[in-house]
Amino acid sequence: MSQGDDGRAAVVQDAAEPLGQIRDRDAGTGSIASAILDIQKHAITRTNWIKSLECLYLATGRDDGEPTGKRRRLGDGDTVAATYSHQLLRRTYLDPVSDPERGREYVAVSYTWDLSEDESSQQSCQSFGGYYVESRRTGEPAQPSNVRDVVLERAFHYAKHVKCETIWIDRECVNHHDAKEKETAIQNMHLVYTLSRRPIALLTHTIQTAEQLDLIVGLLVGDLREEEGSAALELLDEITSDLWWQRAWTFQEDYRASTRMTLLIPHASSLEHRKQNAPRDMLSRPLLGTLPGEISIKSVDFRRRATEFCLQYKQSQPEAEAICDRILSTAGKYNVLLQDDEPSGSPTSVSRSMTPTILADIGRRGILTESDRLAIAANVCGYTIRLDTIALNKCGSSLSLSLLALYLLNGEIMENCPRSQHGTLRDSVFTYLTKQSLRSFRPPIDEGLTFIKSCRFVDPVLTSSGTQTWGHLWRLGKIIRPCPLKRNKYRTLSPLETLATDLQYKKYGKAYTELAAGLLAWVQECAANARLAKQQRYGGRNPLVHPRQWGWRSWMADEVEAALLEGKALRLASVVDPGNREAFAPYSAIFVGDHADDWKDEEKKNDVDGGSGYASYNYVFTSIRPPKENARYGETPKHVSLEVELVSSEAQQSQPQAQQAPGVHEKGEHKTPSNNTRAEHSINGPVMPKLYIKRWLNGLCFPGGFAWQPVMFPWPADLLATSTNES
Repeated sequence: MSQGDDGRAAVVQDAAEPLGQIRDRDAGTGSIASAILDIQKHAITRTNWIKSLECLYLATGRDDGEPTGKRRRLGDGDTVAATYSHQLLRRTYLDPVSDPERGREYVAVSYTWDLSEDESSQQSCQSFGGYYVESRRTGEPAQPSNVRDVVLERAFHYAKHVKCETIWIDRECVNHHDAKEKETAIQNMHLVYTLSRRPIALLTHTIQTAEQLDLIVGLLVGDLREEEGSAALELLDEITSDLWWQRAWTFQEDYRASTRMTLLIPHASSLEHRKQNAPRDMLSRPLLGTLPGEISIKSVDFRRRATEFCLQYKQSQPEAEAICDRILSTAGKYNVLLQDDEPSGSPTSVSRSMTPTILADIGRRGILTESDRLAIAANVCGYTIRLDTIALNKCGSSLSLSLLALYLLNGEIMENCPRSQHGTLRDSVFTYLTKQSLRSFRPPIDEGLTFIKSCRFVDPVLTSSGTQTWGHLWRLGKIIRPCPLKRNKYRTLSPLETLATDLQYKKYGKAYTELAAGLLAWVQECAANARLAKQQRYGGRNPLVHPRQWGWRSWMADEVEAALLEGKALRLASVVDPGNREAFAPYSAIFVGDHADDWKDEEKKNDVDGGSGYASYNYVFTSIRPPKENARYGETPKHVSLEVELVSSEAQQSQPQAQQAPGVHEKGEHKTPSNNTRAEHSINGPVMPKLYIKRWLNGLCFPGGFAWQPVMFPWPADLLATSTNES
């Protein structure tokens, strides 16, 4: 059992150890799956902490009780608190959730509590006491701030420059003396940076020369000369060696602030004129900002350019690979790093989740309390289900197994087919997740990683058999191979309308009227929403027509249309009725193959419309949960569309029964079940269907009134293995 600095039990930092070794130490004679089930007992649901966000503002000279002190004038005429001057910070409260107009107008400050290497050599960066903070208790005097003066000075300097009165800074705006409030704040800290309109990161490496300033400009505009490559790499290495890039908490703050995060990099005063005259970006904004004494650049722009530069540079200069990899591990941009080597045929060339990379990045960064990595992982990944870190610390739980439990409890998808065992128990948790997480996603939109982030099971429950979840099960049947539709501006029918007409009038053997009706109804709904959008642009309102709030079916319709234009194979499917699983419903879904020759090996045995033509493994599992209208802020929508193998009912009869279902879904809506609702169902009997993943498969589905049913995705075999089995 691990101990923290205070001698008490703590979560064990074992992320570098092989999973098999952790199992033998923590699970005894059990498996990793059994250890994860024990950790599941400490699962909790996220609560919304930000109902009243405490912030600070700089008191004016008219405020009673303000400490006195001199102020220092900057080059542009602005003034900030001089070193050792006593400035009073008062508390105020904002509501960024309910009052987005005014409640999000605050500067969320991201910085490191500890001194960086650059700051440790400067006495002025180590001083405290220049700022006093109003007490939370009425009548008590203000106390010296626990934040270094230089941090507050830079933060308020920026706030004044952007005409924002308030800042949020963790060391003063969270009550660290209240253990319960502190733990709640830790579990929801990401919302502070997500909701702030003006998050900033205070870097400490100072740009000293005109050459360094010009290199930053060249990097941002993508105009570095070949002979400047070595110097640019050295500068990037220096900037990303800043302590801010090395900490887990600041990683979370940068990620959750997203495109709004501004990096502040100090520069020598002699460079002010050169910075102010730097080129402008495509929107005519100053490339390096106008804040005196600081370079202001968007974190997302810096990381994208740094990633592209390092990937290109290490190809041309292999000897610099180690430095490039070091920069990429601290400041890499995921949607550049995770691009597939070969095009996948989808609008984006990303086919794997960024979650394993995120977890690994959190794992390699510094942190004071190991269990905080679990809160950070949940915050960054948008997880609703959390783990009680106080309880896990008392148990001395494994960090690796806790991360694995957190990953699965929130519906992340791992390969579970015996033929897809890429990870082993010789791997660390991060390597195992990288190898074993699903790698066949086909995002139908350009924002591929955003789409994949929502590819998670709905209401997952971990059982001794695997992950229980909910959705529709579809039997795959008729394969059709349409000739590529030619783009014709005189065509009166859309591709979907053309397909519906062909299905209705027996072009593919029979009349598939149910699916044709669904396609045509969808086209009509799209047309109605287009008319509504046009009406709203001109100020009209029609209360009887409501626009769609979410894009899943639109994306899938676009996928089918693209397949028709490209001549990809399509496959019809019928929903499996939970109440009568042996019946064959009419086709009401269509799925898109990866290419024109997809399913060739199954064509002969599946090119029929009767029960004898279905192979036992030809199924698709779908589950879609759009964001709820009154959901907690930032809750991630979920969607799953997987081609699966279904094990025969005879092979399941000895399996343990599943847990009570958390909900029954009818017509796409979630409903709470009655106490006598049971989850033990299968295709042909009383046992829940057990599904093994083959690949991700996009498709357009019209389930009608058929209810969701519970299914089981068994554990990957390695996670069920015990040391006794292996010996």
